[in-house]
Amino acid sequence: MAAMWQQLHGVMGLWLLLAVGLALLSGVLRSARFKGWLGERLVRRWLAQGLDPQHYHALHDLTLRLPDGSTTQIDHVVVSVHGVFVLETKHLQGWIFGAERQQHWTQTFYRHRVRFQNPLRQNWRHLKALETLLDVPLAHLHSVVVLTGTAQFKTAMPAQVVQGAAVVPYVRSFNAQLLAPEAVQRILQQLDAQRLAPTRATHRAHVAHLRQRHARAEGASPASTPVPATVPATATATATATATAPAVAPRPPRPLADAVEAAIPGRTEPVLHPEPVPTTPQATEPCPRCAAPLVARSVSRDDGAWLHFWRCQRFPECRHMLPRTAQVLPLEE
Repeated sequence: MAAMWQQLHGVMGLWLLLAVGLALLSGVLRSARFKGWLGERLVRRWLAQGLDPQHYHALHDLTLRLPDGSTTQIDHVVVSVHGVFVLETKHLQGWIFGAERQQHWTQTFYRHRVRFQNPLRQNWRHLKALETLLDVPLAHLHSVVVLTGTAQFKTAMPAQVVQGAAVVPYVRSFNAQLLAPEAVQRILQQLDAQRLAPTRATHRAHVAHLRQRHARAEGASPASTPVPATVPATATATATATATAPAVAPRPPRPLADAVEAAIPGRTEPVLHPEPVPTTPQATEPCPRCAAPLVARSVSRDDGAWLHFWRCQRFPECRHMLPRTAQVLPLEE
């Protein structure tokens, strides 16, 4: 009997160990770090299989130090006589909503919505850094964003975004010769000499630089700056308020980072008008059920569209609703 109990305990221990191992493995597979590593490995394999190494020279996981002391990390760089291709890899799933010049894109996955930085804007910083470090004209640098997951664009996919192994024919579609073979070798030597060692310490230092930059950006944002309750009416009041304001330590100069952050993706960026702002409509008639006022409400659907309707002010006691059309203010020239 004792031996049977020992055997049973041993089997239960094995099952428990297996369950813990599966839970840990599931957590690793779902982590952003593993997804990023998987996406970069896939792109590396596609480039190695689809591009001739005699004409296309691929470098992976480059961490470069900028003149202002910060660092930039680039997933892949392909150097050829047709230019320098700067690849940013994103392993995403679900539906993607975004345009080329939007600051943020939206990922919808099982009714969950996540906003993330436009990878084209992120890759633009890489292009500006290489333009300065390599002394290469911006026209010779090509930005490419590679989606390695199962994500699908529900809006028009930008021209510089490709999915999966389509990155190979996209790179090979550039036929014009922009660089001489001697320039290609010079760029390869510069990248090899300036790149930092691809170690965990380098990655941790780069992440620390990113956090410091984001902290400085948040600290300097208008939302974090206290706004006085009343605006001074005279110049004397303004001078007094300025004199009594606490002194803020000046930020160390970062010419390259400031230039990169101030740049907008695209070689020539037109001035965009702000999007029209919906007005607050007023109901002309009260609720036909209880005579209470009607209020305007809007709710977003899963496909990104908005539904606009009238609802009784006494909701949820009165659930009367009517559809309405959103009114939009005209743009001021």
